[in-house]
Amino acid sequence: MTAIDQTANDAALRADIRELGRILGEVIQDQWGREFFDLVEEVRVWTRDLRETPDPQRLQQLIERLEGVPLDEMERLVRAFTIYFHLANTAEQHHRISLDFGATQYDATGVLARALEAGVTPDDLRRFYEALHIRPVFTAHPTEAQRRSILFKLQALGEALAHWHQVEAAGRTQHATRRRIAELIEGIVQTDELRLEKPEPLDESRNVIYYVEQMFDRTVTDAVEGLFDALVAAGMSGDPGLKSPIRFGTWVGGDRDGNPNVTSKVSRATLGLQNERALRLLSDEVREVAQELSQSTKIADISEELAASLGSERELMPEAWEEYHRLNAEEPYRLKCAFIYQRLQNGLAVARSWDSPSGPVYTSSSQLLADLSMMHRSLVEYSGRRVAAGRLQRLITNVATFGLTLTQMDVREDAAVTNAAISELLNMAGVVIKDASPRGLARTMTVELAGRRPLTAAATRPVQATREVLDTMALIREAQDRLGPEAIDTWIVSMTRQASDLMGILLLAKEAGLVYPPEDVARLKVVPLFETIGDLRGAAAVMDAYWSIPEVRRLVALNGDVAEVMVGYSDSNKDGGITTSNWELYRAQRELLACAETHGITVMFFHGRGGSVGRGGGPTRDAILAQPAGTVRGRIKITEQGEVISDHWGNLSIAASQLDLFLTSVTEASLLHTEPLHDVATNDRWSMVMDKLSGWAFEKYRSLVEGEGFVEYFLSSTPVEELGGMNIGSRPARRSGEVDGIASLRAIPWVFGWTQSRQIVPGWYGLGAALDRAREEGLGDEVTDMFSNWRFLQTLVSNVEMALAKTDMDIAARYVQELVPPHLHGVFEGIRNEYDRTMRNVKALTGQQELLEKFPVLQRTLRVRAPYIDPLNHLQVLLLRRMREGGEHDPRLRRSLLLSINGIAAGLKNTG
Repeated sequence: MTAIDQTANDAALRADIRELGRILGEVIQDQWGREFFDLVEEVRVWTRDLRETPDPQRLQQLIERLEGVPLDEMERLVRAFTIYFHLANTAEQHHRISLDFGATQYDATGVLARALEAGVTPDDLRRFYEALHIRPVFTAHPTEAQRRSILFKLQALGEALAHWHQVEAAGRTQHATRRRIAELIEGIVQTDELRLEKPEPLDESRNVIYYVEQMFDRTVTDAVEGLFDALVAAGMSGDPGLKSPIRFGTWVGGDRDGNPNVTSKVSRATLGLQNERALRLLSDEVREVAQELSQSTKIADISEELAASLGSERELMPEAWEEYHRLNAEEPYRLKCAFIYQRLQNGLAVARSWDSPSGPVYTSSSQLLADLSMMHRSLVEYSGRRVAAGRLQRLITNVATFGLTLTQMDVREDAAVTNAAISELLNMAGVVIKDASPRGLARTMTVELAGRRPLTAAATRPVQATREVLDTMALIREAQDRLGPEAIDTWIVSMTRQASDLMGILLLAKEAGLVYPPEDVARLKVVPLFETIGDLRGAAAVMDAYWSIPEVRRLVALNGDVAEVMVGYSDSNKDGGITTSNWELYRAQRELLACAETHGITVMFFHGRGGSVGRGGGPTRDAILAQPAGTVRGRIKITEQGEVISDHWGNLSIAASQLDLFLTSVTEASLLHTEPLHDVATNDRWSMVMDKLSGWAFEKYRSLVEGEGFVEYFLSSTPVEELGGMNIGSRPARRSGEVDGIASLRAIPWVFGWTQSRQIVPGWYGLGAALDRAREEGLGDEVTDMFSNWRFLQTLVSNVEMALAKTDMDIAARYVQELVPPHLHGVFEGIRNEYDRTMRNVKALTGQQELLEKFPVLQRTLRVRAPYIDPLNHLQVLLLRRMREGGEHDPRLRRSLLLSINGIAAGLKNTG
């Protein structure tokens, strides 16, 4: 999209936001009166003027004015500005569709043309497509502040905006559409933004299903067809077959790490719900396909295998034969669809209960794909090639994408939990551990893994925690038998620190029959998660020890010589700051890639990213292309968390664009970034400089978080202690016990708290000190060269620039002045000094006078938003102070505070 197009789009966006603001004003006057509307306008104009012309005296007058507002009007003020942001966000999302579809970098044809110029062959394209596997994984991490009731209305508002512009383009009156928009806004005003209770995992599962099932129709198939057609046009031969390069994943109902609410029973219920929704969608689609496949045997023959299949189905399902044969006797494809439909219905009848079905069912998506493929081959063989490539092929792609459960569930658990379980079982089985060192423990476990005896017996009575782990393993086995291996086949080990952490899972899986090396059974993939700085640094050594075990290597071979490794962005950032986190993640991937290659293994990296910069967030394309050379290779998993889910997948047009973005970015990274872009000497030199930058940034960051009084400062200067009342996730907001250091704080509320108070320390702290030190050490020119020519550093600095743009030290100072004990004010001064230093260095490195000069539309968007966010921050400070002065038992005060948290999240388009 050209600059002119962007400017025109920006102008149209601003016009839409103004109109939505006018309608909101009309609704506010209807609901809360003209006097209150005047108060909203007074505060809005006041904060806007203060942004344009800062004046401490005028600011104090504004604060005094807000302090005098009755609590019920405070709540309404918060809601008024929050709803404005909901409307603005929806308008921006609507206009982002035009920007996305006009962006040439998402064009697969252009990427493939460059690949061919670089020497990629048609055979390379075929191998790439066969390996291509992209999995966005939806998580239940509690960072989505909006209720689904609000999200539904906002989605409808987006549709109304689209219709508004269609009507405008056609020169027709917009009155009816404006009335519909006003209706939706009035509904939002009258809907409570706060959840009454914390959602349960099954509620979170319904939320994920809502986003996934709307993509079942054409969204995924269009994206896949677009890439496949571009590959064929570039010289690749063949047909799409039964493959889909996209598979959605989920942690909802499977992520136990830190969430006692997720049990084997919850996982079972979640899988049952997903299976029910998938079978309903598949049944509807099969019925639609049957309507189109009206080919008659009077006109076109069918294959022998299809004819034989119909005979077999007649014997298996005589009642279905009697019902459908009379109508479809000469229409074999419709008759086959009737049998497929009946199998789906048989499964649907027992999906939630997990009872035994009363008739034939599909127990894996591969069985359904086999039936559909048989029809496809028959059509192609007897002159129905075009029909086969139409709706039937799209159904095949959807089945390959969504399976029988819509998403593929991962189980995640902390290594400490599973280590305790396997230790108990080894002890009960009489296994003597002579050497308790990591190597010795791994050797003992290897002997048990290679052996044929189980560790448990019918009379075994382990403690409840161990029983729960075994029950979960048993559920995985049952789910695979009932729904196919694609339903759930991965166990992620949080806080992996040694090979025995992974070996323990294999032994536990052996008890359920999921893993059994003596018989080449490999039905469960064990995936390490390296999260902290120390764990990332030791990751390659851990995996080398693990992959060196012959039984483990055999299990990897049985899974196609592909092994998955997960790296965590959130905890590494909390542990080491953004610069060190990014560099250690980058370096760990390079080392893991080299380690895997020595073992003849292809590694698929799973990136545990959040929505905010401090948790690995940022533009998806930049994140993929900034990975080390050779680490993508057609395979990638990325978590989609919290507000990112609604932002990426809540609007079908944006979801389509997001899929195109994933596909083309992975294509580019896989075909054009297989080798380092610079020579060995340059890479070594830049790595050395990054080691130094990371070390200096780490030293600066740790001096902050380890400083005296830092935890008290964080808890008092942010609303992190109040986040638990938001009810935004089934997972507890923090680890149990007292907060005695940052290690006891979860990464999500850590970022959430900093963001609310506009300090956003996780997004930038430490880089400024590192860049200053680099210049002092004579490395300034080298850093400038690195920034000009290395995507990794460009992406890091770009993300820091975004975090800096959302940071506001003047607003942060209000939190400190009102909420932080005076003896801790020095902590803030240190933060402010580092902010100034980082600002100066980032602007110098990017050659800008102001942040985001190279992104004028984004710069303007943030600048326009600021005056509307400021009142929410000022109100939040007042509400926090009142709460902490003894108002914690006032439900109206707490409600207003929680609404302010919601509003600031909407205004910054970011939580944690």
